[in-house]
Amino acid sequence: MAKMIPTVVDDFNNSPGERLVFDALRDGLPSDYTVFHSFRWNRRTQSGRIEWGEADFTIFHPKHGILVIEVKSGGIALENGQWWYERTNNHERKPMKAPLEQADRTKYELVDMINSCLDEGEYCWVEPAVWFPSLADRELIKNMPNTYHPEIIMMEWALKNTRQAIDNAYQFYNSSRRTRLSPVSAKLIVRTLAPAFSAIPSLGSIYAEQELSFLRMTNEQNGLLDYLEEQPRAVIQGSAGTGKTLLAVEKARRLSVSDKVLFLCFNRFLMEDLRSKNEGYNISFYNLPSLVVRETGISGVPTDTDIIEYLNQYDKIGNWGYKHIIVDEGQDFNEIHLNLLATIADIQNGVFYVFYDKNQLVQRRVLPEWVQKAECRLVLRRNCRNTHSIATTAGRPIEVEPILWEKAPAGKTPNFHVVSDDKSFVQKLNEVISKYIGADIPLNQIVILTSKTEENSVLAGLDKIGKWSLVNARNTDGILFTTVRKFKGLESAVVIIVDVNASTFESPESRNLFYVGASRAKGFLDIIALLDGEQMQALGEALTNAQITKNVAAKIASTLKVRIT
Repeated sequence: MAKMIPTVVDDFNNSPGERLVFDALRDGLPSDYTVFHSFRWNRRTQSGRIEWGEADFTIFHPKHGILVIEVKSGGIALENGQWWYERTNNHERKPMKAPLEQADRTKYELVDMINSCLDEGEYCWVEPAVWFPSLADRELIKNMPNTYHPEIIMMEWALKNTRQAIDNAYQFYNSSRRTRLSPVSAKLIVRTLAPAFSAIPSLGSIYAEQELSFLRMTNEQNGLLDYLEEQPRAVIQGSAGTGKTLLAVEKARRLSVSDKVLFLCFNRFLMEDLRSKNEGYNISFYNLPSLVVRETGISGVPTDTDIIEYLNQYDKIGNWGYKHIIVDEGQDFNEIHLNLLATIADIQNGVFYVFYDKNQLVQRRVLPEWVQKAECRLVLRRNCRNTHSIATTAGRPIEVEPILWEKAPAGKTPNFHVVSDDKSFVQKLNEVISKYIGADIPLNQIVILTSKTEENSVLAGLDKIGKWSLVNARNTDGILFTTVRKFKGLESAVVIIVDVNASTFESPESRNLFYVGASRAKGFLDIIALLDGEQMQALGEALTNAQITKNVAAKIASTLKVRIT
């Protein structure tokens, strides 16, 4: 069977004859033949016009050279020097160019193309032929121009005697004596006629395509709120990336059309981010401490007692004014605080929704009882933030398998970089940052997270990495470096996790922190670990809960589904 390029053809230019010839060449020639279907070329003429051409079939054999075949199916006629063809389906008759001359035009283009890539002393014969697959009467050749020799004019019989027909054409031109090619040059000719390459999409294009994908998916998620339109009390549980915060904000926006809404979350960073993105809506974004400070004017950070006292007297202190309450990050809220907030919503005859993730218990060990016993519950199962690769890596330490939308991008495998000293760590971090900046990913979409505190991080005391400033607030002046706890509830196109070691996987709480941090990444996740051999071994055994006797790196890679560098 011949090697066909392309191997599968869906469109034969509405020519049944071309389809028949394709099958005959594929099945009738041995594997040392390469057949190109619909080889196209163009050139600029002396007048500056671009001239296009095409060969229906181009056959190459390393020892015999190239045969350019023009296929004409249907009825054929030659009258007063003008060639005509008649379609078999509708008997429409149209003028056409002389078929042998059409093949000859491509021949000269191929000669120039091939000669330019061959070494001195090597050459490849190229000549034309014609195939009329619909014609059975070989006597017709006698009435054709004298250039149409029987050996290079194939008809219906050649469909079943393909090897013999092609050999006849090669022998007519005495092609084997006019072809001298080394094995390397033979491969070069194939590459010249059918260039092949494999290009990896740029990080910038991957980022842009993923953003569009995530936008479509989160818009679909918003439709789930329609199911809760008539429900005044509800808890909505979902793993990281299922769109909890987006849904919470959308619910608040819908309610704010007619009434004032209080939106509470736990983290200051999340509160500030949501506030900046929702200006103009009748929604107030707070965490409980900042709400109490604003309403009571007390100094310092309010204690739980201060918050409880305020909520018990909410209608007497300041101007409450909120009818509806939406709580995000509900798993981090104090049990008593949630009960009081629910009571306030009841008194106001308003909506009270709590969004939470049972796997993000990093501030306390158990879920608030109010959340566990709520009557109306909705579970979000499909991840609409992360690529499949990132969602998988994030969930592995806590044994959570992601459920993603069918349209979710697969994404690049997260990188796990291992370095052995502080200098190498800074160099690797600078290299990773530069890669993403070079792909035109905005500075404020690159975040460095630690599961420790900033003071205990390997980055403690550093204000720059290379030429990039490290900042403690998300902006375009530098790259945010903060803790996983502070960044919980937010997301970024790129997340770089540092300070990963055995302690990262030694307890359920620390594993949850890794899950939270890794799941902040929408499109790209890099982990940079400063480890020596023993520390690497300890990390691998803490991660797998098993003794590892060999190839620790491979075990870490297969467990976390990362690429070790």
